[in-house]
Amino acid sequence: MSDSNDASAAAARPWRRWLVRFACLTIACALLVPAWPWDPAVLAVPALSPFVAIGSAIAVRAVSLVSLVALPVLLIVLVRRRWFCRYVCPTGLLADLVGRVRGPGAARGVRLPPIGQWLALLTLGGAVVGYPLFLWLDPLAIFAGFVHAWGRGLGLAVWLSAAGLPLVLFVSLLMPGVWCARLCPLGATQDLLAWPWRMLRRRGQGEAASAEAWPLTRRAIIAGGLGGLGGLPMFRFLSRSASPPLRPPGVADGDRFTGLCVRCGSCARVCPSRILHPDLGEFGADSFLTPVIRYRDEYCLETCQRCTNVCPSGALRPLTAEEKPQAAIGLPRVDMAVCLLGDDRECAICINACPYAAIRLVFSEDTYLNTPTIDPQRCNGCGACQVRCPTAPVKAIVVYSPDDGNAVTRVV
Repeated sequence: MSDSNDASAAAARPWRRWLVRFACLTIACALLVPAWPWDPAVLAVPALSPFVAIGSAIAVRAVSLVSLVALPVLLIVLVRRRWFCRYVCPTGLLADLVGRVRGPGAARGVRLPPIGQWLALLTLGGAVVGYPLFLWLDPLAIFAGFVHAWGRGLGLAVWLSAAGLPLVLFVSLLMPGVWCARLCPLGATQDLLAWPWRMLRRRGQGEAASAEAWPLTRRAIIAGGLGGLGGLPMFRFLSRSASPPLRPPGVADGDRFTGLCVRCGSCARVCPSRILHPDLGEFGADSFLTPVIRYRDEYCLETCQRCTNVCPSGALRPLTAEEKPQAAIGLPRVDMAVCLLGDDRECAICINACPYAAIRLVFSEDTYLNTPTIDPQRCNGCGACQVRCPTAPVKAIVVYSPDDGNAVTRVV
């Protein structure tokens, strides 16, 4: 009787695991759907990744509250290798389901070298110098980017933002098992984290450590070193752009933003003004699908910091209401050849629209005209002046990145 009970329990375990996996997929979709009004829910799924948490913490040299969301997962995978993959990861579940279309025994990808291990070590090595190279390959970020794309309308940028998950599934269809076993950097990170505990258990049981037990191959160790040595040079090679883009407020300092951004779409998902859009490579290969600001119908509201509070990787620093005015997005430039005042006509729309009282009219003795003049100590580049400017199709006042040479303004 006991043997039959054990056999029944063993047969039930796979079904229990599948039920747990489908429950986790349902919860992940429920948290990420656009109809959900609670911003922390948007953050919950991509912030669970130890790969993102460790890479971003090393890159920014700090452990944030967001990175602590992944701490329970990290502690569990230390003692239960690939537990997260087997029970929780929604991308892994969908990849498994697609791979099963090929039928049993079709897992061909497991014969490939451990590419995910190399990607993880390249990323962590790059994080040491502030530029984690492949953080955007995290499967939770890929899944979040796919779900966030729904409800944002149709367009090339939206389709490309959602393309990560279909690509993973297509690879899984061609080579079942290859994504989870050989490509996923999050899975490889779990293997690396679990290795010390596995060695301790083997020694406690009196087993000798075999050569296969060591998860780091010589090539993988070299990959980590190359990530550290080549992170910033690779960034400078890829980030060739005629003019730097406008980024969301609280953007990471220096050159780290495009490396830290995981392209999850969380910031664009919560932006009430709909001014954040994925870059299609206009500002360099490294900027592809990272959020850029485009001022069309609305500006960056002075009362809003939502995008900075849902970033899972530290690419955007959380801001308070008091810090928002000092978080410079850009600087405006006034073209008096287009401005109505330059044609000796009356206009004060940009002055009235500025929520920071950063614009005033100053009489120019050179042109004998009242000239809109911006105080950079007050202005944070929110774009209200550009959006409300009545000139069309060319705006008389345009916000440029602080690093752009066109961002020329006068100090009051």
